[in-house]
Amino acid sequence: MVTVAYVDWVLRRHEAERWHGVDARIRSRLKMLANALITGIRVCLGYDVDVLDEAEILSGDVERGDREVLRVARHVLAPLVRARLNALDQADWARMAGQLRDLWQEAERLIDRFGERLEPNQLETLLDLQQSLQQALNFYQVFPDFAGVPDDKLPQSKSPPKQLKAVGYDSTAAELRKLLGYAERLHEL
Repeated sequence: MVTVAYVDWVLRRHEAERWHGVDARIRSRLKMLANALITGIRVCLGYDVDVLDEAEILSGDVERGDREVLRVARHVLAPLVRARLNALDQADWARMAGQLRDLWQEAERLIDRFGERLEPNQLETLLDLQQSLQQALNFYQVFPDFAGVPDDKLPQSKSPPKQLKAVGYDSTAAELRKLLGYAERLHEL
């Protein structure tokens, strides 16, 4: 029994060493997706690149750059997501919807290409990320005629239009905050 356990351990260790480079590159792609997600949300919410500490980004140290992107997600974007949604016009909402769809597709490509090599927690995070991307799109997909429309120009509806818009903005903001959390989790995997 001890011999069988030892042989199994040796085989697993050998297999892990064989796939080490591939697994490292998959983790790198997950981090790239996370950075693209954070950057996409930053741009869609109207933040310029000046919210980033240039010294960290230009340091040439990838880890420092990643930490800076995560800092912006945590301390700049997440706290003000809801307020920033109020400033978006219809064209901004359409751009954000396109960006979120593109990110969903990129997560799908990673799952398709590397699904068999992904760790369960990596796959779970990608699936959760896709779910949140879809949830973030729900308001825009159902009520595109409310998203980014000034309150005085909202179409009439059975529910008070301002209330309907506020609920949609709140749910979108909550999902965008979740997405920023998933981006942080992808960095940790």
